[in-house]
Amino acid sequence: MINPDMTDSTAGGEPAFSPDAHRLDLGRTNLIAVIVGVAVTAPLAWLCLTVVFDPTAGAARWVGVFFALLFGGLTAMCLVAARAATRPRGIVVDLAGIWFWHGKDWDLVAWSQMARAGVSFELPPSMPVLSLQAKVSGWVTDKAMEAIRVTDKRRTALEIVPLREEDFPTVPRLLLYRKPDKHPTPGLLAVRWYVPVVPGYHSWKDLMAAGERFGGQTWVGFFQRPWGSIGTGRVQPRG
Repeated sequence: MINPDMTDSTAGGEPAFSPDAHRLDLGRTNLIAVIVGVAVTAPLAWLCLTVVFDPTAGAARWVGVFFALLFGGLTAMCLVAARAATRPRGIVVDLAGIWFWHGKDWDLVAWSQMARAGVSFELPPSMPVLSLQAKVSGWVTDKAMEAIRVTDKRRTALEIVPLREEDFPTVPRLLLYRKPDKHPTPGLLAVRWYVPVVPGYHSWKDLMAAGERFGGQTWVGFFQRPWGSIGTGRVQPRG
């Protein structure tokens, strides 16, 4: 029996969850995002290469070189990031709290240990983009997000702010998610667990419903951050 007032860790076996718990497989979600990213950028890179190697294209070949390098670089980035992004891991939201799994290892952050939990996001500014490269990158991002049927929310992430900073060392496998908050809410710690979540095929509706059902006032649902405040959203392992 799990004590809901303690952080719990298990290895080698899956815990028993509430019947209506919500599971989010981050590895599978990221795999879908990688596939969509490659499917969008790789054909565009190939089309640009056909212009580059077309002797009748004239000056357009130089434009083709630029975009071939751009789309080819984006494709390479997706492929390089695929292994780390798709490793087996995810979360389960249930009565005890929010569970994290990495391979066969499980860790629990109990609701009683959280000051706030929810999904943060950013929204792109409405001002026009002046850089041609930024325009193209934004266009590719929009097409990828349209392909996986998501909203215009960017840099979505599960964020959990603990009540006590002393709780971080009790779950060492989650230290890679520890990230400082440049815009902390008054009364909350300026550091939290930050888990980037690609807005893919998983159901935000089910995740929000599970958070509200089990988390009560601790769960705040979606909350917006200022554009650019999170940076790339990448989490760096702590040394």
